[in-house]
Amino acid sequence: MKKLILAIAVLALIASPALAVDWNFYGSARVNTWYTSTDFGDTENVGGDDDDTDILWGSQGQQNSRFGARVKAENVSGRVEIQMRANNGGDPSNVITTESRLLYGEWNFGAGKLLVGKAYTPVSQFISGQAFDEDIGLLSSGAAYGNRISGLQLSFGGFTFAVLEPNNDGYFAGDDVDTMLPKLEAKYGMSFDMFSFNVMGGYQHYEVQENPGGFDDDVDIDSWIVGGDVAVNFGPAYVKGAISYGQNISNAAWDVTGLYTIGAVAVPNALVAPDDVDDVDTLQFALVGGFKFTDQVSFEAGFGWREDDFDDAGGDEDDFWQVYGQAVISLAPGVWIIPEIGYQDFADAPVDIGPDGADQGSKLYAGAKWQIDF
Repeated sequence: MKKLILAIAVLALIASPALAVDWNFYGSARVNTWYTSTDFGDTENVGGDDDDTDILWGSQGQQNSRFGARVKAENVSGRVEIQMRANNGGDPSNVITTESRLLYGEWNFGAGKLLVGKAYTPVSQFISGQAFDEDIGLLSSGAAYGNRISGLQLSFGGFTFAVLEPNNDGYFAGDDVDTMLPKLEAKYGMSFDMFSFNVMGGYQHYEVQENPGGFDDDVDIDSWIVGGDVAVNFGPAYVKGAISYGQNISNAAWDVTGLYTIGAVAVPNALVAPDDVDDVDTLQFALVGGFKFTDQVSFEAGFGWREDDFDDAGGDEDDFWQVYGQAVISLAPGVWIIPEIGYQDFADAPVDIGPDGADQGSKLYAGAKWQIDF
């Protein structure tokens, strides 16, 4: 890690005099301190219990403790950001490893901007400040998430069009997968003094030349998503909302697959037709409201709901919803404590994971996120 930081610093010193490059380094250290109480409903854990109580205490190193830099050189800018992935297994020999979160360059050519590299994609809906589960922000349980993907993004005013790395792994193991198109995404948005909005959409297609049923027919896997989000400010208060609807969104990595639900993954339908698949339709929405009490204290509450509708003989659905409330407390510039309490309901199980109608349980959590930005 020290060698990486030193290398970046040396490059900055070498490049700055010749290219007038402006480097701004930053970091964020984040720690979870949560208490969780899980009810497994009609099922049991591996120990045979129908409930479980735990604490989650440690670095948010799996996703979003980070170190990075923003770079500017005339009409070209860039950003590099790495996450501190810590193995908190209790073994003192475990070390912190690094992984790229963002790595892109952007050229402002006057009429628009061209982004090249790994960045957030246009379908992402960041409307929530939910801190639990490493700042999950209702993603995949009300708000759509496009992940951080490598590709090309072209922006003109409020319009962004992206040609991205496709996702086609993990769903038809052992078969010949033909990917002939990149993933396509687009977004249009505008912002005013009290109001802002975005509308977005995406499409991905690939083929499986032989499905797991042993048939020689090609299987088309089509994924698409459409949605929008809006934010309204009323002085110190605000309200935000998001909605999206799509097909096979997990095939295209437009969510955190399996985080709270089974996942919207198309599967082969060999019982009906050897060249057909069972698609999954996903509808989700989220609503968030907040109030700034003082410059040091603000409050936020949010609700998220998602339903995956499986296009099979049983027409099964997998539902999930959650609600949270939090206070955001600033102790000093860059120093934050965010106490939060929330409840998650996993609803009834579809027949796909059976038994059909079984209660999948719920989870209650309470605690705080501790964060220092530097």
